[in-house]
Order: sequence, then structure tokens, then C-alpha cells
Amino acid sequence: MKRLMVLVAGIVFVFSASVFAIDGTSHAPAKADPSKAVTVKPPKETKVSITGVVKDISDTMILVERTVRGKTETVEFALDKPVEKINIGDKVKVNYLKKDGKNIAIRVTPVVVRKIIRKTSPLKETRPSPAETPPQK
Repeated sequence: MKRLMVLVAGIVFVFSASVFAIDGTSHAPAKADPSKAVTVKPPKETKVSITGVVKDISDTMILVERTVRGKTETVEFALDKPVEKINIGDKVKVNYLKKDGKNIAIRVTPVVVRKIIRKTSPLKETRPSPAETPPQK
């Protein structure tokens, strides 16, 4: 009986070892299937906008200074076409793309500062209440 148990355990060991040997990596080169080809997507362009004051402007670039959380930073943008009616010192909003590490301005628009004008009503003449009036003799 002992011999039979040892023989069965040996056969199980041999077959389990062969399963691990078959599951190992093969050295044959993998064939590429053109229908399952991996396509690489180009990096996504990020659209962003900022608001700031124009420090320098030319036909090909614009330099805008903005303040974020108490820190002042200067950002340079490349222009596709010259911008009209914008001068140094104007407050502008720039919509731009981040592409290949460069900031490319899509649209540059001046920011109009709106002043809030509160309408004041004329003072109404107030009459003292009867409890506040002194009694007349």
C-alpha cells in the first residue's frame, strides 16, 4: 500500500511539473496582427484663459502680467495674427492653447471695467413718532 501511494504521488508530481513547463514563456517571436495595431493618440491640447495687464506687445507675441494669490507672474503668448486696438497697460483676457510647451493665443479681448453706480434716493423727511414728541401746553 505504501508503494502505491508513493507511485501515485510521483505521477501527480510529474504531471504538475509538466503543466508549469508548458505555461512558461516561449522564445518564438510574436507575429503582429495589423487589425489589432495600437494607435497612438497625439497629446491633448489644453485650452485655458487668463486675465492680466499687457506689459509688451508685438505682431508675433504678447506679454501679460497677472497676479495670482498675491504672486505676480509674467506669461508670454505667441500670436497667430496681429492684435488690433490693444496697447501696453490695457487689461485683457487671453484665451490660449498649451501646445508643445508653448502658449499660443487664440483670442485676446480687452476687459471693460464696469463701475457700479448706486442710485441714491433723496432723503425722506421723517416725522417724529407721537411718543417722541414733547407734550404741548
